[in-house]
Amino acid sequence: MKYLSILVIALVVSTAQAAPEKAKVSIAVGGKAALFYLPLTIAERNGYFKQEGLEVQISDFPGGAKALQAMVGGSVDVVSGGFDHVLHMNAKGLNLQAFVAQLATPALALGVAKRHAGRYKSPKDLKGMRIGVTAPGSSTHLFLSYLLASAGLSDRDVSVIGVGTGATAVAGVRGGELDAILNVEPAMTALERGGQIVIVNETLSVKGSNAVFGATLPSGCLYTQRDFIRKHPKTVQALTNAMVKALVWINQASVAQILAVIPPEYTLGDKALYTAALERSRQTYSLDGLFSAKGAEALYQMLRKFDDNVRRATAVQIASTFDNSFVLRAGANR
Repeated sequence: MKYLSILVIALVVSTAQAAPEKAKVSIAVGGKAALFYLPLTIAERNGYFKQEGLEVQISDFPGGAKALQAMVGGSVDVVSGGFDHVLHMNAKGLNLQAFVAQLATPALALGVAKRHAGRYKSPKDLKGMRIGVTAPGSSTHLFLSYLLASAGLSDRDVSVIGVGTGATAVAGVRGGELDAILNVEPAMTALERGGQIVIVNETLSVKGSNAVFGATLPSGCLYTQRDFIRKHPKTVQALTNAMVKALVWINQASVAQILAVIPPEYTLGDKALYTAALERSRQTYSLDGLFSAKGAEALYQMLRKFDDNVRRATAVQIASTFDNSFVLRAGANR
């Protein structure tokens, strides 16, 4: 009986030590229905956050830039978004840090409207076009800026229009308001299969990312202010544990299993379309949640080519913009 009491006490102490400091956590996301954010959706829908003692509230915004603004403004705790935002904001002096990777490639694609596809040969042919992105300042906008810079152009040479993701992005092209679009899945597959666009650049696959950037760049992740991580390490660990579970599940699950979990409206009313988009996106999901130091450096050097804030910054320590320790602990505890 004495030993049983000691065991119970030990379990209680262990549970207390593992309990997150902040049980209610708010996460901002820029277009939750997009396949870019599938790991977040799976962590939520499969109950992985609850298993870790968290009550997570997810706030959906039109794009990653808006999600970032919400976190910087203090209305949410964490962002599920592009790692490029972490590097960009560190260059501006804001101490953000990513702690679990969701995607291993940028997972973005550029499509040119069918009426312009015949004359498109390279990004220089984007000059003068009306180009849709999820939101100004988002990862899609940054990717567009890079493509323009690679052709000796800049944002001033095009009209950048925020169209969100999913149905709103699709409607922007089908309504004739856009000449090109840089967006995420399943919107891009919907437009391609509908005959409205021709995809001219994709970074969902490893091959596509290497063709555009010469590397597989880290992309979607969970990030926040370093001060939040310092004050709430157990909360961050719990979030990481849930996301790693989601990544493992995604990489083992069939399309049918994923379709059974996601909300029906995420398919844009066409399961066959969503299936095609998901199969195209398979390579983009991280296998383990870890950041590659080489990939982070490659992304930083890419941003320096067109982002004035990053180019002027002299104090950005790339190794401090991500922390793999939470993922390593999550893996050890599985």
